[in-house]
Amino acid sequence: MSQLNDEKKVHVIVHGNRQIYEQVKNMLIENNVKSENIAMASLDKAGEIGEYVAMIWPPMNSKEIIISEIVGDQAEGKGMGAWASIDQRELFRLSL
Repeated sequence: MSQLNDEKKVHVIVHGNRQIYEQVKNMLIENNVKSENIAMASLDKAGEIGEYVAMIWPPMNSKEIIISEIVGDQAEGKGMGAWASIDQRELFRLSL
């Protein structure tokens, strides 16, 4: 696993599949992410530049977790809620 800044927050996006959140959180902890830095993503507020996103993919029948870094803002959204306004750079993937 690529080295993440262990002081930065990781926002977990599970596309409404809340039953998988604990599994994703445990996998992140096993890969050296501090438990206190892991949180369920909110549709109301996106993360900050430099923080991370862990998103299950695909949304239904998920096979992996895509880990991305928030790298900026974008003028036009292309997704749901507050997360539509950020740019992300994929870092790596973990198999579920």
